[in-house]
Amino acid sequence: MYKLLLVSDKEEIRRLYDGFSEWENLGFERPAVAANAQEGIALLGKRRFDAVSSLLSVSEGKRFFQYLSRRPEMLGMETARDEARLRREISSARRTLSSRDASRQMKQVDDVTRAMQGEFFCDLLRGAPLDAARIDERMRSLKMQTVDAARPAAMASFRLPQGDYFLAEVWRYGRERLENALKNIFENGDERMHFVLLIINPHHMRLLGLPRGEMSAQEVTDQMKLHLDRCQASLEAYFELTLNIKRVVSYESLYALGRENALRMAH
Repeated sequence: MYKLLLVSDKEEIRRLYDGFSEWENLGFERPAVAANAQEGIALLGKRRFDAVSSLLSVSEGKRFFQYLSRRPEMLGMETARDEARLRREISSARRTLSSRDASRQMKQVDDVTRAMQGEFFCDLLRGAPLDAARIDERMRSLKMQTVDAARPAAMASFRLPQGDYFLAEVWRYGRERLENALKNIFENGDERMHFVLLIINPHHMRLLGLPRGEMSAQEVTDQMKLHLDRCQASLEAYFELTLNIKRVVSYESLYALGRENALRMAH
């Protein structure tokens, strides 16, 4: 059930909302009612509401809307003066709130899926010995539709020589926020490639590059190098950090990376 707050200094409006009998059928709890701006502000400070409806005199309205402007997440409903209009407004608000909830849930699912996709690629970057069948299984389960394990891939290993000093002496926001900032730099900025960054420690990292469409192994490697150049420029501009690339390795496919990991583990 959604929660509504009515704020009105009009007695007839409060009486209409209080006497309306269809709230639960329309997906709402019976609304909380405030007779002036001060009462409305106090209720908003104490309780969570999904929507607010208000009809106030000019002075009261100005005060209330100044407060409400700091709550942009709150859905504003038109205030009705009769039951037919009230029924329409409640139905419209329910549809809006339901749609917003569905979008939020989808975003949460997408965020979790992206995190799991990133963790799968980081497993490969860490050296997980996954064979072709396991790679295909994981990619199907994680709904990876923009990348293909049979296409070429490239992996870069690099260092940020000042990483430990930067984290300890310059960056004051914590390791997690630094890692998020680095991921924003290294994992974005190229529509043709999908990049995943593995941060082993503040100065040692690996980057996996996968094409979103058909590319040759050389094209993938070239795109990786161009991307690293752009990342270097961003690091210098925003953090005054330098990037020392140890190597860029090309693979005929993501399967080849899994096989290399398996051979390394065997020895």
